[in-house]
Amino acid sequence: MTHTTFLKSCVVLLSLSVSAFPAGDPAGFHVWKSSDIAAKGVQLAAKLDANKVASETIDTVGNRTFMVAHREGSGQAEWHEKQADIIMIQSGAVTMVYGGEVVEGKTTTPGEIRGASIKGGTEVLLGPGDVLHIPAKVPHLMKLARGKKVTYFVAKVVE
Repeated sequence: MTHTTFLKSCVVLLSLSVSAFPAGDPAGFHVWKSSDIAAKGVQLAAKLDANKVASETIDTVGNRTFMVAHREGSGQAEWHEKQADIIMIQSGAVTMVYGGEVVEGKTTTPGEIRGASIKGGTEVLLGPGDVLHIPAKVPHLMKLARGKKVTYFVAKVVE
């Protein structure tokens, strides 16, 4: 094989390999930059509800929902029958209580219980960059110290 023939073969193979991949990102591929999550947190801070929390769904792909939330007050206890939460703290700090049992729990939607607090749970302090996975059927609650704020990214996955 001559040098020219070898180069032509390489060009043909390279052309075929490039055309074998679709243009653009694969379906469902996303990148959420920390700066984008922080900016969304600033926007949400202006929309706090009576519980001092605001959240927004930023995408849904298959059995996964992606959200950004901003909180300036403690939340209610939560229990999800079929949904796991994966939470990444973007800024601030929060104490997550998990396990135990929901106090004064009431079904708010099918498969979802909310309550006043958690009895017998475990506490863990989370700060920027920390990630927590809460499987379905595990009670959980965010506690925020007075005057503190937290912005976080959530991936909710139906199991």
